[in-house]
Amino acid sequence: MKFLMSILFILCVQIASAQTAKPATLFGAETYDIHSNFINSDIRFSVSVPQGYDPKSDKKYPVLYVLDAFYSFPIMHELHKMMAGETEPVIIVGIGDDRMSLPEWVISRYPILNFDNVPYEDSFQVANLLRGAPVKLHSGDGTLYYNAIKKEVIPFIESHYNTNEDRGLTGHSLSGLFTSHVMFKDNGYFTRFGINSAPLFVNDDETLKLERQFFESKKVLKGKVFISAAGLEGKNLFEKRANNLANALKSRKYKGLKIESIIFPDESHVSVMAIMSSRTLYSLYGLPVDRSIGKGHKADK
Repeated sequence: MKFLMSILFILCVQIASAQTAKPATLFGAETYDIHSNFINSDIRFSVSVPQGYDPKSDKKYPVLYVLDAFYSFPIMHELHKMMAGETEPVIIVGIGDDRMSLPEWVISRYPILNFDNVPYEDSFQVANLLRGAPVKLHSGDGTLYYNAIKKEVIPFIESHYNTNEDRGLTGHSLSGLFTSHVMFKDNGYFTRFGINSAPLFVNDDETLKLERQFFESKKVLKGKVFISAAGLEGKNLFEKRANNLANALKSRKYKGLKIESIIFPDESHVSVMAIMSSRTLYSLYGLPVDRSIGKGHKADK
């Protein structure tokens, strides 16, 4: 009997040991932390390489830099694998830290994704988004954050991975606003832009002012731009501004510029995240292939 009890005890220990929780990881992704002298803190970014990527090969790849990696990188990383036959091979770099709570993420991203210091927006976000929490928000560190991305993150990526100079930048919400400003403030460094659910109304429609100034300076705008908003975000706040920006760019008739815009009906500011990610990926890197499924099946009559 004692022998049997001993055997049962050993089996129970083995089963319990086998069921011990392990930290989840994204298969095929790599993560780095580097110190930024511009924002005086560490920046975390994660990298997803395309299928068949060989670091020893001479083949070079475009890079899509995805902001708000707190939530966006896992989505893009997995979509990237599933859409391999529909999009060109691209290295995806998610910039942002996922080792924090949702409130911490909201607060930490706010100053660095705003190029302009707008006291009204600071107080509005505390009162509404943070429900009057005893914190202070101070916008306007966008230039520092952009310098950190351009002069610290990207040189690291381009020295450690097989990249070319075809760079894309995409973001949602505040990072979409950030992306829209980069498009006009430093055009040419990036040539593919995903501007999704961006609060373009900030600072009295600052983005539209930048667009007009850019056009009046007779600069050339080339590449691909994808602009989107969600139907439940408010027709005047997000939908109207997204359409205004898309229509303004289309009216300029820039040679070599491809613009796609869409409003996703029945989606909220957060539920739209997944669908806008897949559409951004295809709009900026889509291949001219037949994307339908089931053709020729006997049930397809």
